[in-house]
Amino acid sequence: MNKVTLTMNGSLHCTGAIEVSDAQGKLLKSAAELWLCRCGASGNKPYCDGSHKGTGFLDEGLPVAGELGPAAAGAALKVTLREDGPLKCSGPFEIAGADGRIAWRGTDTALCRCGASEKKPFCDGTHRRTGFKS
Repeated sequence: MNKVTLTMNGSLHCTGAIEVSDAQGKLLKSAAELWLCRCGASGNKPYCDGSHKGTGFLDEGLPVAGELGPAAAGAALKVTLREDGPLKCSGPFEIAGADGRIAWRGTDTALCRCGASEKKPFCDGTHRRTGFKS
């Protein structure tokens, strides 16, 4: 099962079959493990470079439980970078909190990468107001 685990005050730890593509659909990376920025400050977006440590980014990584769809396996988690916007995620995966609890399971959602969403780890559109640049 593909998994995105939130880290306290840090990045998204992705494991499984992960494919990252740019906004035009060009495959940038295929990996079994990678760390994606969710604070908005990485100099190597969409990947985490540790910048969250100096930005004051705060998030306990304990999302409110949401939809728990059926567990599915076999297909890759496709992460598409929306220009100046969220990480569009499609394919079977689950989101675990920093405490290891599965908080969400499904096949389609958008994750915040600007660091300002009020619904972390999910995008709430705040990137438009803050002027986030990818």
